[in-house]
Amino acid sequence: MKLFKAQPQDITKILPLYLGYREFYNVEKQADNAEKFLRERVTLGESVIFYVELNGTPVGFTQLYPLFCSLEMKRIWLLYDLFVLPEARKEGVAQKLLERAEQLAKETDSAFIMLSTATDNVKAQSLYEKNGYVRDTDFYVYNKFLK
Repeated sequence: MKLFKAQPQDITKILPLYLGYREFYNVEKQADNAEKFLRERVTLGESVIFYVELNGTPVGFTQLYPLFCSLEMKRIWLLYDLFVLPEARKEGVAQKLLERAEQLAKETDSAFIMLSTATDNVKAQSLYEKNGYVRDTDFYVYNKFLK
């Protein structure tokens, strides 16, 4: 198992993972737009993507976005995407990605990593809690969609 930080030239090879992630959340794949989106984020330094290969094949990825916390007066990371191919689950791929995300947060002197997951994604919730993530019970999350 090898972990890499994605560079613009890696986007084509990790695109199937991102499309699988979108499909998992029942969102239209939009392959052309998806590739452009990932390439722009990485090229512009607007996100950090780590991916894992097993036997030379990408099998999982995570994408983190830098944010800032006014209360802590520090950087924080939003772990927005994490996906592992079904056939590679239970191989430690997600664990390795979470560990690398935590390493990134420490390297950048960040206050914390935040994430959200679907309320019915119990397996992911269990993994996050096992890794020290605590479910927020103090704040509600609101979204205003602009479509």
